[in-house]
Amino acid sequence: MENIFESIYQELQRIHADYDAAKEADNEAGKNAARTDYEKLCERINEKGAAFVRIARAYREARDKGNEHIDFHDVIWDKDVEGLITCMRGNGIEHFTFSSGWSSAVETAWLFQENGCTLEGLIRINGDSKGFGEEGYEQAPAYLFRV
Repeated sequence: MENIFESIYQELQRIHADYDAAKEADNEAGKNAARTDYEKLCERINEKGAAFVRIARAYREARDKGNEHIDFHDVIWDKDVEGLITCMRGNGIEHFTFSSGWSSAVETAWLFQENGCTLEGLIRINGDSKGFGEEGYEQAPAYLFRV
């Protein structure tokens, strides 16, 4: 199954490159065209619902940080778990990580399992921040799930 989020990521990269090239050339029309393309992409993403939007954002963050899998690092409400899993299954996501430090993270991990995901273990991922004066991201522990 095609990973639609990779396609979206590649389109976003093209839009950014188009904008940067137009900015470098001081081409206002080119910058506006890139902005319009970005707005259209956002509309297409938003039309697919909250779970899709959240996964698209997580996918972009993962790729930008150099992580192999998307990572959920913030609170996931119980009511949102099923929709997230269904969206990942339907759009080519086979693995994800969960690195939330919130007090209910273990309960959320349990809900992932109850919705058919398999906990494959613990791994280290690139976290949200870079160390002071460092090039790379700080490492963070995360649960690795298979969808």
